[in-house]
Amino acid sequence: MANSTTSVNSKYRWLRLPLYMAGGAVVGFLVASILLKAPANLDWTFSVYYNYDLLFGVLGILVLALFACNTAILVRIPSNLNLEEDLPSDGDSLDSPAERSLGIAMIISNFNVILSFTWGALALSLLAATRSVTGSSETFNLINLIVAVIAIFMVILLQNITLKRYNNYFPDRTLDLNSRNMHQEHFDKLDEGEKWTVYRAAYRSFRNINVLLSAGMVSMVLYSMLFTFAPFPIVVLSVIWIAHIGIYYREVYRRNKS
Repeated sequence: MANSTTSVNSKYRWLRLPLYMAGGAVVGFLVASILLKAPANLDWTFSVYYNYDLLFGVLGILVLALFACNTAILVRIPSNLNLEEDLPSDGDSLDSPAERSLGIAMIISNFNVILSFTWGALALSLLAATRSVTGSSETFNLINLIVAVIAIFMVILLQNITLKRYNNYFPDRTLDLNSRNMHQEHFDKLDEGEKWTVYRAAYRSFRNINVLLSAGMVSMVLYSMLFTFAPFPIVVLSVIWIAHIGIYYREVYRRNKS
């Protein structure tokens, strides 16, 4: 009986997300239509001297700061694990200080790769649209793209160094950079406790991504109502959302079938 009640409750929980999304869309529409009026002279170019130079400056500073943090962590930890020097300082922890630092470096490296590719994608898009963007400097856009490409190569190089340091610490669960199934092969090397942690983290990430996609959809709708009709971001978010949910249900079906 308890299992049946839990199953019914879990089914109804899936209805909360579309209900919240619909409610947010209605509230957003009413607020945007009645209370909010965007100023006609509102500038979204985030610029000081050139179009979007402030935006690219912030991205560059973030990439540089994360690059420096990642480098500093790698410099502080030894190249190879020394069991006598790197024993856990806390009796309740199974990880040594060096291992925890290396884990932080891996996280920072992943974030920095995303930021650097975002910088490069925005720079390339702006350069391609130079003629259609009023007041855009082709020279600035070209230099910005070159710097972004250099940053991408530097960040990827540092990530490779970080992964190689990880492989030195964990030779029994190395990450093969040349393998197409690197993540799956690494997952297969984990013990049952670590796999359970990955399962829980993945499911929580799945739930949070649903919330973020719904928030992104509402924000794009508000942007269209306040400024200009922008169907493409809404369509892209919808496709990503459908694919996200579809992959989840496909995996559940495959597991239940097996």
